[in-house]
Amino acid sequence: MLKKILVLSIGLLFLTGISPIEKTELREGEITAESLNVRTGPGVEYPVINSLSKGDRLRVLGSLGGDWLVILMPDDSVGTVSGEYVQVEEPVEPEQPAATDETPDDPEIYEGSAPEEEAEEPEELAVPDDERLFSLVNEFRVNFGLVPYKWDDRLNSIAALKAEDMADNKYFSHDSPIYGTPFAMLRSMGVFYKTASENLARTTGVQEAFNKMAGNLAHRSNLVSKRYTNMGTAVIDDSETPGKKLIVLLFTEV
Repeated sequence: MLKKILVLSIGLLFLTGISPIEKTELREGEITAESLNVRTGPGVEYPVINSLSKGDRLRVLGSLGGDWLVILMPDDSVGTVSGEYVQVEEPVEPEQPAATDETPDDPEIYEGSAPEEEAEEPEELAVPDDERLFSLVNEFRVNFGLVPYKWDDRLNSIAALKAEDMADNKYFSHDSPIYGTPFAMLRSMGVFYKTASENLARTTGVQEAFNKMAGNLAHRSNLVSKRYTNMGTAVIDDSETPGKKLIVLLFTEV
């Protein structure tokens, strides 16, 4: 049930009553209680959506409300549990290279040679917003030891079509009046997949969009999913709101 909720609710970038999660390095954890309820929020008043048993393994995405942990379970579903009953393992620090007192060989000096003219540094080419967003997501994944998403030209084209559709038809929603749900749109475009998901954002730029997605429970679960393999991105100007961008990310497991 949680898988269905997660895929269909891939929330827009607005939280309802729950503060943004406090992000930490992705860590492994193990359940210490005989049975532990997984809830939709940080407190016993939130509905139970799953249950874990002693010894079950999970990934800790961050914390909510102090003592509650946001977790990614083995089936890629997301929820919150009381941190009192989870033994969290600290991330392993990378080994530092051994110090050495060896000094490098003196460079060869050719007396009388004319000094080389300082080469002009080439101008940096601007990276398109969609490529920059793709890189930000994959750098985020690599930091957590996850496999980067594959660049997918077809998903990029469909994401751009969805962004343009939102701009042209003046809406901001997963459901398009023209193409229907993201899943129906993918199928109508000939994309075959096992599972799929969509993130949407309307922000001033790519970095702000990424930061908000990384701090939002549903969006973050897509960024660090072990299920999806491919990702498409699109970033266009929002014609309705000057200074804003419409951003679409599509994820598929193929």
